[in-house]
Amino acid sequence: MTVNYWLHTLLTIVFSIKGLILNRIVFSQFARSVLLLSGVFTADLQASTHIDEGSVSLLSEPASLSGFIEGGAQVASPYYSKPIAWDERQYVEAPESLAGGLTQETDISMVALTEKDWWGAMAEITVVLLLGELLYKAGQESMEEDFDYEIEGNTAKYFLDRLTTSDAWKLDDNDIGMNWGHAYAGALYFQAFRNYNFNYYESTLGAFLASSAWEVFAEYKEVVSINDQIVTTWGGATLGESFFQVAEMLDSKEGWVPASVSTLLNPSQAVRGWFDSESPARFNRKKTLDKFTIYSGLMHKTRELDEESTPMITLGMQARVDSMKGDYDLLFGTPSLVNLEMDLGISQRGVEDWELATDLFLGGYVEEQDSTSAARDAWSHRYFVGASTGAEYSSMGQDEDEDFYAVINLLGLSAGRQWHSQDVSIELRGDIYGDFAMVKPFASRDYLEQYGHYWGSKSVLWEGGYGYALGHTIKLAMDIRYLDLMFGISLKNHQWDSIDNKDTDRTSDWNPNYNDLDFKEQRSRYEAYFSYLFSNAYTLSLRYEQIEREGEFNGIDNPSIYHQLNETEQRTWIQFEYSY
Repeated sequence: MTVNYWLHTLLTIVFSIKGLILNRIVFSQFARSVLLLSGVFTADLQASTHIDEGSVSLLSEPASLSGFIEGGAQVASPYYSKPIAWDERQYVEAPESLAGGLTQETDISMVALTEKDWWGAMAEITVVLLLGELLYKAGQESMEEDFDYEIEGNTAKYFLDRLTTSDAWKLDDNDIGMNWGHAYAGALYFQAFRNYNFNYYESTLGAFLASSAWEVFAEYKEVVSINDQIVTTWGGATLGESFFQVAEMLDSKEGWVPASVSTLLNPSQAVRGWFDSESPARFNRKKTLDKFTIYSGLMHKTRELDEESTPMITLGMQARVDSMKGDYDLLFGTPSLVNLEMDLGISQRGVEDWELATDLFLGGYVEEQDSTSAARDAWSHRYFVGASTGAEYSSMGQDEDEDFYAVINLLGLSAGRQWHSQDVSIELRGDIYGDFAMVKPFASRDYLEQYGHYWGSKSVLWEGGYGYALGHTIKLAMDIRYLDLMFGISLKNHQWDSIDNKDTDRTSDWNPNYNDLDFKEQRSRYEAYFSYLFSNAYTLSLRYEQIEREGEFNGIDNPSIYHQLNETEQRTWIQFEYSY
């Protein structure tokens, strides 16, 4: 974890210096003439002008451009092997005569999209932290049992020790709602910088610093929570970037549903929009492959541990922003493929399921070849491989039957291949991640029936009924479309092993950790679907999913404790989808 933070910090410093230098370059008439003669712009460069009402002047893309322009200088894209063109909506093309240098609209556009607004970012992060402090103070009485420390003696030394020694750094035992909630808090920290022209890595560093300030100073009576730092920083960056890109994509859609979802995903940008002070749109929607679908369905599920099957109504949304060609943003390091899905299941007992999953392709090698033929059987293809990250929350079932896990896919490797013609498209993708997880041990059901509680075990098991674990996630998927028919299959496998180091667990006097428990968990999910597209907007799908759960409980200090539990759940449902 420390290495990753230093790596992020180093990247931030290097590219901040680079951006600072490049953003100070001003193209004079002479410089533009040199660029023209050197072949950066071709002789057939078009000078058509497009002006968006109420915004800066934005012009169309040149006929060819050999590089990516950042802050007025030419640099290579780190994510795409082909030449990268200007974004039609955001960047101003040079006049055909190249006389007179940059226009005022050009300068305004570049500044609005590249210059960091430190005052805006500092104001927003301060407001977010103050609101958090007010909520914390309001509920302080209920949190007194988490207070392990008091300032005695030298105050400066007290806070220095919290920062520089490991004595106070522990895995806390808060309930899962609070601990997973740190991912959403981290998303707000992240967006406080992202909304003001900080790139992905700079905003991640901002979320880490804000989280550290909160843990060390705001919650100074509590342990410095290791899990909160991971969830707030990595989870916050993943959710924050996913929400940021999807919200901007939704702003380009018509209707109250996209507008409402966009407000929920990036509330700061929405509030600023009420006062006409929102940041300009970063991405050119003409050069991204966007998807936003809402759906509803009727599901029938059966679990081996249940006495009867359960009918449910499902509601959800899927969003995707595919910008792998890279010609959509002036800032370094923007993730170029974003997937986001939320799903809600409601039975006669109430909310039965709640799931959220997102992943980001951080960058790597991308190769794309578009067919130049107009024939129906002419094929285009794309291949990509590179680093990725993600997050997932899953709560299925209720009470003692609930299967719960929350996962931060810290870092992974993703690869995909796509082929498509006018009638057929085939897409393959595989991902593997290293995970930090919060998991309810599946085998704990039998353990609790025998012992009644987790006394003497990890305090988070005793307090919240879940534990911390490390492991991995593997995902494979294939989707095939022929005309209006679609078929797909997918596999997702999680494997986790609990973190058993007693020195990292918060331990209170009333629950000494003398009889610790180790758990190993596995979840495998297999899904297949068949869909018919009635139109570009309406789709009907038949879906089937099989979920296999395996859990194992072992006594570390008491080997006689051993429990194992396996289960298979089957789900079949019909789903109606509407795509914007």
